[in-house]
Amino acid sequence: MNQRLLIAALLASSVYAEETVVLEKIQIAEDYTAIDERRDNSIAKRIIKAEELTQYGDANALEILRRTPGVTIPNGKGPASAPGKGYTVVMIDGEATSTGTSKRVSPLEQISPDMIERIEVMSNGSAEYTAESMGGIVNVVLKKPKAEGRTSAKVTLGAYGEDLSETAYVQREGKLDKVSYMVNLTASENRKEDRTDIATDKAALETDEERDDRSKNRSVGLRAKLNYTASPRLKILYDGSVTFNHNTDRIDSTTLTEGSATPTSRYQSHDDATNTMLWSALGAEHRFGDDIFEWKAKIHSFEERGDLESLSTPSATNRKEHDYVLSRFYGFQGDYTALRDEHFMKAGFELKRSDQIDETTRILNGVDVTSVNDKIQMKEDKLSLYIQDEYTLNEGIVITPGLRYETLNRDYGATSNLGYFAPSLHALFQVTPTDNIRASVAKTVRLPRLSQLSASTNSTLDENSIHRPDVIGNPNLTEEKALSYELRYEHFFEDKGLASIGGFYRTIDDKIENAIRFNSVSGRYEQTPENAGEGSLWGLELEFKKSLKEYISGLGLFANATLQDSSLTNTLTGVKRELLQTPNFTCNLGFDHTLKASEITYGAAYRYVGGYDDPQEYFISQSQKGYGTLDLYANKRLNKTFKVQLNVKNITASTVETTSRLYDAGGAITQTQVDKEHTKPQLFLSIEGKW
Repeated sequence: MNQRLLIAALLASSVYAEETVVLEKIQIAEDYTAIDERRDNSIAKRIIKAEELTQYGDANALEILRRTPGVTIPNGKGPASAPGKGYTVVMIDGEATSTGTSKRVSPLEQISPDMIERIEVMSNGSAEYTAESMGGIVNVVLKKPKAEGRTSAKVTLGAYGEDLSETAYVQREGKLDKVSYMVNLTASENRKEDRTDIATDKAALETDEERDDRSKNRSVGLRAKLNYTASPRLKILYDGSVTFNHNTDRIDSTTLTEGSATPTSRYQSHDDATNTMLWSALGAEHRFGDDIFEWKAKIHSFEERGDLESLSTPSATNRKEHDYVLSRFYGFQGDYTALRDEHFMKAGFELKRSDQIDETTRILNGVDVTSVNDKIQMKEDKLSLYIQDEYTLNEGIVITPGLRYETLNRDYGATSNLGYFAPSLHALFQVTPTDNIRASVAKTVRLPRLSQLSASTNSTLDENSIHRPDVIGNPNLTEEKALSYELRYEHFFEDKGLASIGGFYRTIDDKIENAIRFNSVSGRYEQTPENAGEGSLWGLELEFKKSLKEYISGLGLFANATLQDSSLTNTLTGVKRELLQTPNFTCNLGFDHTLKASEITYGAAYRYVGGYDDPQEYFISQSQKGYGTLDLYANKRLNKTFKVQLNVKNITASTVETTSRLYDAGGAITQTQVDKEHTKPQLFLSIEGKW
């Protein structure tokens, strides 16, 4: 078995390992890089190291993942959406997160890039992680305590148009006797103002709406990790964090009708919300010769309170909402790793209990219109079991079969019981020391989130439109199932660069899509998740990363692109079409150049998201134009302690243009709406020190 592959696998199996696992006669070379680990890993995996994560001025983990090829991350409310080849599970230190519990923020927005050690992107499912790996797995690995004492600090000042932002980060790590520790604190305040132009043509009556959206977010978070090495064979591990977040959002909208010099209507909306996230985990790592047993008990809590109010004129409609969300889970998991000759085996289990409370109070023109569906309690009990074997047939062939079984019981007003097997098989063929061929097949599922099963309405109040509909859950929603195939060729250059080409194909049953309809009774647009039908998705992924030092010292290029196509047959209508809101093309291009004499590094990255043109469904069709963003950066090391960096993001000030059409029963267009969401360039200046 490849020695470095073994070490990489052992490191991955130990979530909180402080030190490199060293078996007899096996060590890691000092120049072993992320490219080397990617080459040797038995399961296809992109690895993005910490130094790459902070280059382009991304404010949090969510922004980082949006620029990562092949990853699908929701952008929240509005027409703007993130591309990808399906749904992607995001994990933090091996623990799955939910981006759909909150009505406003994602947990990923609370993770600073400075807290991240690396990001691992696995393009196909693996038994070791979760069966809910539709479209792959992203594992955000946070930094761990190190033995040496070190303090790190970073201050960033930014501007989004005329709006300023500030972020401060400080971290201390060290060792006291047998205890290694790491404590970090993050505080930030960000402000933004965007404009959206909306043109609507309805029954030969044209209107133009200009909407200004001003937002301010304040956040402070504290995280601590402790490792107590009781003996060479026993380590106790603790990880805890608390984050407080306050978000305000104000929308001012003015609508003019063609031929009118005065506004036809106006509305204002104000949203004020606070949330608290708590995370605590206690575990241990036991070593028995070449075997390792790890266990972890954990609790995670998210609580959010929000007040939303809108006022529209001349209708004099005043809507108010107070909402409360509490999501909490308790869990216990264990993993056993064993090395037996040419077998590297893993097995484990997880028990998890999830509780969620959604409560909303609604006031319309001073009258309480809260319904029974606006107060819901939900729970889920889940058991997961897995076994996986990394088997080296010979020096150049490694196969990794795995089997995962998950069973869960849900109570969300109705009840459901599910049980499913998720087998997977990965194969690595090392044709030469620099050439790999990879193949994999995996069965995966996508379970509806509890919030998608809730019959409660997440209202957009007076902002309601085709592009911003009310969001209503569907208690009848069932899980989505898929079988995914991948084949990939990789070539690794001596300078740690690579070139890769791969293809994927996925068959999908009970595809979950968001259906948007106009409710003629309420006069509002509503979005509901539904099992749309049977589909398939296929495509090609290209990647290139290469140093050009033989031509220009310190210069490197990188590029990646995804080309894809899809089809779906609606089980209700029999209509065959593409998957909704799925771009056929995305790409990233860029370069980095280091001037060694002056210790200056600069670079640029361009990201393009292709458009889509969805056909009519449920009397509505949508299309979106492609758009691109250009980011620049430059940093200089002032001395051994301090480094300064300048970032200019979104120089192109990209505009996301989305067009929707509403049809009558005869197929005639009754309304056309065009949204143009404008963005602005961002400027960041930061200084970082380590001592």
